Amino acid sequence: MLERLEIHHYALIEDSAIEFPEGFSVITGETGAGKSIILGALSLMLGEKTEVQSIRSGCDSATVSASFHIAKQMGAHLAAYLAKEELELEDDTLVVSRTIKSNGRSSISIQGRLATRSELSLITSELLDISAQRDHQSLLSTSHQLSVLDAFGSCEAEKAAYKRAYEQYQNLKSELESTKAQVEAAKRELDYLGYAVDEIEKINPKPAEDEEIASQVQLIASFEHIHEVLSQAVSLLHGNEQGLSTIASLYQVKTQLALASKADSSLQVLGERLESASIEIEDIYESVRDYLNGMTYSEAELDRLQSRLAQLQRLKKKYGPNLEAVHSFLKQSKEKLSLSEQGEIVLSKLEKQIKLAYEKLMQEALLLQDKRKKTALLLSREVETKLRTLGMKEAVFAIAFSQTSPTSNGIDEVSFQICANPGLEMRSIKDVASGGELSRIMLAVKTSLAQSDAVPTLIFDEVDAGIGGSVALSVAEQLKKLASTHQVIVITHLASIASKADHHLVVSKDIRNGMSYSTITAVADGERQKEIARMLSGDDTSQESLGHARKLLEKGN
Repeated sequence: MLERLEIHHYALIEDSAIEFPEGFSVITGETGAGKSIILGALSLMLGEKTEVQSIRSGCDSATVSASFHIAKQMGAHLAAYLAKEELELEDDTLVVSRTIKSNGRSSISIQGRLATRSELSLITSELLDISAQRDHQSLLSTSHQLSVLDAFGSCEAEKAAYKRAYEQYQNLKSELESTKAQVEAAKRELDYLGYAVDEIEKINPKPAEDEEIASQVQLIASFEHIHEVLSQAVSLLHGNEQGLSTIASLYQVKTQLALASKADSSLQVLGERLESASIEIEDIYESVRDYLNGMTYSEAELDRLQSRLAQLQRLKKKYGPNLEAVHSFLKQSKEKLSLSEQGEIVLSKLEKQIKLAYEKLMQEALLLQDKRKKTALLLSREVETKLRTLGMKEAVFAIAFSQTSPTSNGIDEVSFQICANPGLEMRSIKDVASGGELSRIMLAVKTSLAQSDAVPTLIFDEVDAGIGGSVALSVAEQLKKLASTHQVIVITHLASIASKADHHLVVSKDIRNGMSYSTITAVADGERQKEIARMLSGDDTSQESLGHARKLLEKGN
């Protein structure tokens, strides 16, 4: 619901804050007072293009802000935007603002976060609908007409079943196209893939084999160095002709400690520690000696390993940066080769599945179409009945169907059509020339769809064009009824409509210091009576007009 509209430096309005309560509100005022300015400001909230000329003379910018109370479940576009921007509503209130600058640039914010015009349009279209002459009439869109028809007929179950069949059909079609591309690619690469698979399988690389061989090559290549240093280590440990060995030296030290410990028993511990160290060093010596004795050098083995390593390096260079990638390439290549061989069989199976899926899709589409056509008859009769009470006594309303290729919404395209006068052909409502007629058609459709139309705030302009008397009273009654399920805001010139409203706003214009100013004021009681009197006769002081206004207000309440 629209709670508040703030307008700053926009056209003739300097600064104004308008509160919009629930129920039925009217906006009245003399011609040229600025009622259309309010409509223009609301249109900006729906994403309409900005015009620098709308900035108040002498100002650098104009700003329009609107606060919406989200009482029910929020729309899909608003929910998606809040999730994307990681925002939350405070007190269930959404604040939208738009600024126009004199340099031609403009900015939009939704809940304090900068947004695009398309985001604004999608979000506010779920909150606000303006029925004015050709402006923002969602029911002129054939896609929206289909949506409201489905909502009126409670077609959710049929639509859900159709959408499941449609998604299955589309998925299979995508799979077929993808498989065809893969088969064609496999055929083009057949020779190359066959050669690659044969080459890799002949070499038959093992996981991490290249690392293991590189280590072996490094070891063999270092044979002389390792043999030399280990020989020296053996000599130092066990002795040679150059002098006393480490082990022999330790034996002598152990002997001296044993002698000393006879005089001082505390030295015995050191002897025991030296004994353990000698045993460990003796074991190390034997291990090094055995390793040295077992060392062999084979030029042929080195050549074999280097040759094998070169093969693995070649595979990595051609098919992947490492052997894991080579194995992955081998697997994929085998799958492609299999696909090229079995491709026609796979494609044939997919085509059969698609045929069955299409048959299921059309079955669900026809069920949905049947429900829609039955719904269309009911809706047409209801709208037509309401049009008769709105002064279009000869009007004929119908919903025309045309069949299309399957889309996500079915195989139906609908068009709301009207014949306002006998002898004329049925025409789409978007081609109806009269703004007043169009507003009454919108009113009839919207009151018929009151329970199913999710847009909470409905704004009507020129709904009273070309009507009066009993027809105007009927229009007022329909608006009053619509306000029981929606917030309804009407810009009107008719006292019979204004008197039925729950809330009354008056737009007036005055000139101060050579500048024009439009102001918006909420009126009640005596002030409202005076405004109704002005609308009746142009004179808000005439006792006769005031008396008539009082009676209208009493009837309206």
